[in-house]
Amino acid sequence: MENIFEIIGYQKEYYVKNKYYGSVSCEKDREKFGYYGRQTETLEQDVVLSNGKKIKKGSVVMTELQQICGKKL
Repeated sequence: MENIFEIIGYQKEYYVKNKYYGSVSCEKDREKFGYYGRQTETLEQDVVLSNGKKIKKGSVVMTELQQICGKKL
C-alpha cells in the first residue's frame, strides 16, 4: 500500500512520573512511534516545551515520538 499522506514533522512528548508534561517539535530519532516506541531518558540539558514549561537537566523522563501528518498527496 502506498503512502497517501506527506509527513511534515514529528512531535516528541515528555512524561514526568508517568504524567504528560508537554511536547516539542523535532526530527525523527527512532523507528518505533507511539506507545511501543517509548524510551526512558536522563536529560543532558534543560528542555523548554511548546507550552512554556521547563524540565531541568538531570531529570529522568519518558519520551514518545508521534508523527504529524500534513497533507494528502
